[in-house]
Amino acid sequence: MTFLAFITSPLMGIYFLCAVFGGTLIILQLLMMIFGIGDADIDDGVSSGDLSDGSDIDGLAQTADIFKVLSLRTIIAGITFFGLGGLAGLTGGTSKFVSVILAIASSLIAIYLVYYLYLLLANLKSDGSISEKTLVGSLGNVYIKIPATGTGKVLINQQERTMEYEAITASGELKSGTPIVVVRVVSPTTVEVKPC
Repeated sequence: MTFLAFITSPLMGIYFLCAVFGGTLIILQLLMMIFGIGDADIDDGVSSGDLSDGSDIDGLAQTADIFKVLSLRTIIAGITFFGLGGLAGLTGGTSKFVSVILAIASSLIAIYLVYYLYLLLANLKSDGSISEKTLVGSLGNVYIKIPATGTGKVLINQQERTMEYEAITASGELKSGTPIVVVRVVSPTTVEVKPC
């Protein structure tokens, strides 16, 4: 294909515009992420449970799952790869029809790939804070003796790290080294414990 035919073909122009437009937006998104501009939380979309009032309607839930895939990032990836797939098809010598099929297939693959990559990133995201739910039932040891009326200190293994908390107990005095279990969170820095 000559350069003149390349730039005058309407289908080639559409593919080229999609590839350039989408590629430019991807690069801008990447730069914004690197420099922390417009840093939004990674969200995997609306859960299907949010769409009903307690009654689960299968068709509506499946429709919602399809729309969860569509986001600004996935649509931009789809546009970019639509253009790139179509360009690859036409410059490779395939027919216009086959190039359209390649463009659509490339677009769909890119949309789902970007969606699943961001879903994996969202699952990796953690603020590292200890919640009250995970703290209750945690095991540890008395670090500084806990008197019958007053506070001592305990070391608790939580989320692969050892945390120190002030501790009270209703079980009488607990000596250093006594194995304990957390029964209640009194405050962000104080827990109630009992011996194991």
